[in-house]
Amino acid sequence: MGKQLKLLTCFVTVLLISSSFSCRGQQGEPPVSPPAPKEPDTLTVAVVGDIMMGNTFPHNRLPAEDGKHLFDDVKDILRSADITCGNLEGTIAISGKPRKNLNSPMAFMFMMPPRYTQHLLDAGFDFVGLANNHIYDFYEEAMTQTEENLEKAGLGYAGARDPKGKNPHKEFYIGTFKGYKAGFCAFGHEDYSQRTRDTASVRRIITHLKNEGCDIIIVCFHGGREGSGARHLPYGSEMFYGDERGFLRDFTHFAIDCGADIVYGHGPHVVRAIELYKDRFIAYSLGNFCTAGMGTSGLTGNAPLITVRIDTTGKFIDGKINSFLQKPMQGPKADLSNSAAKEIAALTREDIKDSALDIAEDGTLKRKTH
Repeated sequence: MGKQLKLLTCFVTVLLISSSFSCRGQQGEPPVSPPAPKEPDTLTVAVVGDIMMGNTFPHNRLPAEDGKHLFDDVKDILRSADITCGNLEGTIAISGKPRKNLNSPMAFMFMMPPRYTQHLLDAGFDFVGLANNHIYDFYEEAMTQTEENLEKAGLGYAGARDPKGKNPHKEFYIGTFKGYKAGFCAFGHEDYSQRTRDTASVRRIITHLKNEGCDIIIVCFHGGREGSGARHLPYGSEMFYGDERGFLRDFTHFAIDCGADIVYGHGPHVVRAIELYKDRFIAYSLGNFCTAGMGTSGLTGNAPLITVRIDTTGKFIDGKINSFLQKPMQGPKADLSNSAAKEIAALTREDIKDSALDIAEDGTLKRKTH
């Protein structure tokens, strides 16, 4: 009987030791928890408006220290985004015949030094649109130099077009970010850019990016009337000095219908409303961002930097309108009054019926819950 009791005691002891090991993995270690579910991947995209960092035509008008500090107040936000985009409002070149009448008060022509591509790189830019009304200020020569300088710097670009159809230009750019493929394209209102009203080309280019396997497609556009009287987004076509500037509500929705995930605009030199359409983000005008000594006062001085967080199918999650104000020849500077965010919020309430976006006082963007 004593022997049986000893055997039973040993058996129970072995069971207890085995139980201890099975619960703790190894002796002395805490229990092993199952791995936490992986958070879904997201991408943060930063978008800004017009960039013209200085001008060498007809004479040098360049910022202090050769522009090295133009983006000091914004580069942390630009660099922290997974993808950063803007509009290059002018050429990066050293030569070219002026296209406009120098005696005209409206003869604005912009040429930036090629070394200024480094400022864009240092600030964190990945892509700049060229489909605007200044990329052809010095005809094909400066336009081609601009593309060559951006190519050498490793910056993405697209949107310029030879109006004579002789020379090829990039219709799109594709890059990889966080392991995801992103496609970019740009459209404007001139015959020397891909055009917003050329719906066949819009569909063809966006469809091509989809067929190339792009996970995300970002479209920028230059369009709309200019100046403080152009704050509101109209229905129908816009005209400015006899120039047709696009039907922008239709264009942005059409681009998303074709497969775009983010559509951001510029051209009026003032900000406009923002919108969610089919869970995709639209900014109708981001106004000026860094235009050196031009358009730096009043409404044209607002320099918003919008960051948008999307999932890897392109759907909007949340975002932020970061408000900055341009200072002459100094670039965008922090604006504690949040002027740009307040202006965009007011215009969105007025111009976007049943807006799905909630815009907080500090510029935080969320989807409305009702």
